[in-house]
Amino acid sequence: MKADGLAVTCLCPTYGRFQQLRDAVACFLLQDYPHKRLLILNDAPARIEAGADGVQVVNARGRLESLGAKRQRLLEHAETPLVAHWDDDDIYLPWHLSALVEAYRAHGVACVKPGAAWYAKGPREIFEMRGPCHNTFEGQMLFERERALELGGYPPCDSGQAAALLARFKEAGELYTWNPPDERVSYIYCWADGLGHISAIGNTEGGAADFARRNRDFGGPGISLVPDTNPHRWAARRLGAIFRNVQRRLRELRKADSSPVKRFPRPSQNISRFTGPVNDGST
Repeated sequence: MKADGLAVTCLCPTYGRFQQLRDAVACFLLQDYPHKRLLILNDAPARIEAGADGVQVVNARGRLESLGAKRQRLLEHAETPLVAHWDDDDIYLPWHLSALVEAYRAHGVACVKPGAAWYAKGPREIFEMRGPCHNTFEGQMLFERERALELGGYPPCDSGQAAALLARFKEAGELYTWNPPDERVSYIYCWADGLGHISAIGNTEGGAADFARRNRDFGGPGISLVPDTNPHRWAARRLGAIFRNVQRRLRELRKADSSPVKRFPRPSQNISRFTGPVNDGST
């Protein structure tokens, strides 16, 4: 791989969130960074098929002990120098990987991560947008695979495994964070109603069983994650309403801001390209 084309593998563990996982795959397909691949680890009882180039699904034969164990297996399985955290229930806007790689090149540390994100509650296409908010948001970090393994990787727990790895980079002095302007925020943390969220369940006794009980969307036999011969078109249609929601929130912020009107990212990264007709989420 050429020096100007660092390959990135997005690591995505999943269980029983087929439709949400489709959103995560659509986000990946719309990334404007070309040197990318998506690696999904599914330990649900039903197999998942990818249906798109650059997307690989590993179907485990049985349930893994924890979300941290799943992330660690993905980390060990990846083959690229850089890896990116990729949650199956959050939204990554099209310039996300490009911004991360740009920060990695500029600052020469093993891990980079923006410090701001959108926070979303409610149903998928009409969720309430808050922010941008400033928090840890470890779900948007990019880091060197080998260095992560040297630091011990992900601990074998459910809640807090990503934050623990992020803390290891910080303690080693190898973490760079920054707060992008509103129009450059690239990550939407989707809380929904919180009921099926691992952060709400935590590392409690019976927490893994509770998570599995609340997340039972396994797709169906023979159904691929990408059900279209044109994956990019499918992805743009699927996420159109979500992108329009982001645009609406930015307009609200602009009206409330007395500073000059802000612009969207450069045309190659403009989400307005993807706000056409939208599927209802079933395909």
